[in-house]
Amino acid sequence: MTRVLSVSSGRADMGILAPIWKALAERPGAELSVLLTGMHLAQGAAAAEGIPAVATVHVAGADIGGGKAVDATEAMASISSATGRVIEQMAPDVMLVVGDRLDMLPAALASLPFNLPLVHVHGGEITNGAVDDRIRHALSKLSHLHCVSSEHARAILRAMGEEDWRIKVTGSPTLDTLVAAPILDAPALAHAVGLPCASAFDEGFRLVTVHPETNSADPFAPMRSVLEALREQPGRVLFTAPNSDPGGAQLRYEIEEFCTTEPKAFFVDTLGQDNYASALRHATLMLGNSSSGIIEAGLFGLPVINVGGRQAGRLRGDNVIDVANDADSIGAALERIERKPIRYTGGSPYGDSASGPRIADILLNLPDRQSLLDKVFPE
Repeated sequence: MTRVLSVSSGRADMGILAPIWKALAERPGAELSVLLTGMHLAQGAAAAEGIPAVATVHVAGADIGGGKAVDATEAMASISSATGRVIEQMAPDVMLVVGDRLDMLPAALASLPFNLPLVHVHGGEITNGAVDDRIRHALSKLSHLHCVSSEHARAILRAMGEEDWRIKVTGSPTLDTLVAAPILDAPALAHAVGLPCASAFDEGFRLVTVHPETNSADPFAPMRSVLEALREQPGRVLFTAPNSDPGGAQLRYEIEEFCTTEPKAFFVDTLGQDNYASALRHATLMLGNSSSGIIEAGLFGLPVINVGGRQAGRLRGDNVIDVANDADSIGAALERIERKPIRYTGGSPYGDSASGPRIADILLNLPDRQSLLDKVFPE
């Protein structure tokens, strides 16, 4: 029996982790526990409904919250402390961590005093415009096995000194989730997200997600540019919420203010994985700086206008147009795409929608513990 402790810091990573959890739950040799922390404390643990043996961290202040940087540091300390207590209580054989979030790093750090092997999903990617880039690389160096989304990511980890046998190209499991999601027609999607008019999405919409550009001197520049461009070229818009990076709360306020003055603009906190898959099917384009535009939108051939430098350096498909933090550049891209709407056929460069079972097999067939822990820098 292999005891796996998987860490989720918010609903945003549920789509990545759920296919792995499902595959583990179907295997008799797995004992899965899911540690919910970070944004889950604000969003509610219901996001993990149906996942077996869930352990939830309820720690005051453990949600980073999108406010001041000093508040984020205090939340990170709370997450680390609480995770250490869970590790001691559960004594897992391996911890599964994912991605690049501020609230994932302290959970991984808590594993160090226990010398607990870590398996990391989505390492080896580059996002020069966000501090996520450093967090992701730090998680990679803390980890003992890597489940990466592409050969490009494998090459980056090799250049960072990770031994080749530790790196497994599995693809991104978030694609598994999107392909498996039920398909809603446009009226059903409008109803599901709470819009007053069932025909709101009949002619499509712009799907917009903007996060702070945290490695920039002006983290709010992408949002200012996006909102200015949308005012100059009004149309039906569906916003999803910014993440909990410092400054995220301010961006959320600006979105809500925009929606009060623009009758065709709507805001939903989170679509959930099922609704999100249908939103990617029905949207005419995606606008902003979310990793979803780079990794997931290509699965549906959706055109993406990627704004600013947050995702700079990340592998992308032909469906992505990169523009500066400039309303005129965004407006030109909007006009170009909407003049002749198309769907791309290249798919996503991040896998084949069958990653969850691959990662589950890796977790249940680990090398011996000492081999995992003896990390060396290859000559």
